[in-house]
Amino acid sequence: MSYTLEVQELTDNANQDSTNPKDAQKLLIAAIQLADAHEDTALGYELRLNLLNKQWGLADRPYFVSAFSWMLNAFDADPESYAASTLLWRYKWIIGELFSNPEVPLEQIKVVLEDYKRRILEQGYNLRSYYTKHLHEALSQKDQAESKKYLNLMNALPTDGMSDCSACEMDNEVSFLINEGDFKAAYTRALPLIQKQYSCAHVPFITLCNLCYMAIKDNRIEEAAALFLKAEEELQGNESDSSLVTSMGLLIVYLFHTDKPAGWNYLERYLPWALECEANLKFFFSMHIAEALKLEDQEKTIVLKLPDVHSLYNSSNHYKVKDLYDFYAQQAFNYGQLFDKRNGNSSFSLQLEKAL
Repeated sequence: MSYTLEVQELTDNANQDSTNPKDAQKLLIAAIQLADAHEDTALGYELRLNLLNKQWGLADRPYFVSAFSWMLNAFDADPESYAASTLLWRYKWIIGELFSNPEVPLEQIKVVLEDYKRRILEQGYNLRSYYTKHLHEALSQKDQAESKKYLNLMNALPTDGMSDCSACEMDNEVSFLINEGDFKAAYTRALPLIQKQYSCAHVPFITLCNLCYMAIKDNRIEEAAALFLKAEEELQGNESDSSLVTSMGLLIVYLFHTDKPAGWNYLERYLPWALECEANLKFFFSMHIAEALKLEDQEKTIVLKLPDVHSLYNSSNHYKVKDLYDFYAQQAFNYGQLFDKRNGNSSFSLQLEKAL
């Protein structure tokens, strides 16, 4: 069998709807290795693009950056053979990936951002998407001044082919208002999303989760309950999308406020997602799990099925709440320290302090 037929068979299996995303990833890696062994650059590029698309819906993306770096080098060596817009759109994903890893120095991220800026200008796009990447990080750090600055810079420019969709940009504005502490304004801005006038792969699900969390923290019980139900409806069809792990943490906080048995069920169901995910997702999920567990009796022993790779796993499935709380609070603290050291501030530590 020729290598192209082998690659096609691997790719077909990877692209079947019934194939688990992690299994699809392994199949595509095997296909990439075959293409590379035969120095088939065009095929290697196509396969890596497929891999990026598959990994986008996973919290754990070990090949994300390396695959894109290879593609970027291939593009620069032969720019006429590849669509610049397709590459630049994935470049936006990679910038987010770098921000999510505290081991990537801030100076390196700045270099990558400037490279992205240069490339979009060369292709005739404006800087709206460049400012959006800065906005995302400012929102993550809850830096109000920087968030307002980049939101204004972004909105001062028209949308173009590199701009996020209307749903995602609206979600950015809702997140800004949430960080401002203005629930009514955030909810009002989110109405077109809540009413499904605009939607995207993860929106309005993440919007609903953020609003639900804010509502329950503000003791808006009825609003929180309605938002939770809508979030559960939106989750249908995305139950295997582990990149949503942080949003699930927000819903778990809601449930521990209102229905602890349901909260424990959610925790057991989605906790495995957090074992293999990006560092920033692990920070936020751990923070919210600790926040939820703090609402439970710390001396209580509960029955919980943890994956056998979990640090606290025991075969009896019996755990003291305080041990679980201490584990997740410490994990959040450790990651928060790493991010604060990288970012040169105390943003993550302050968020953890406020949550707990």
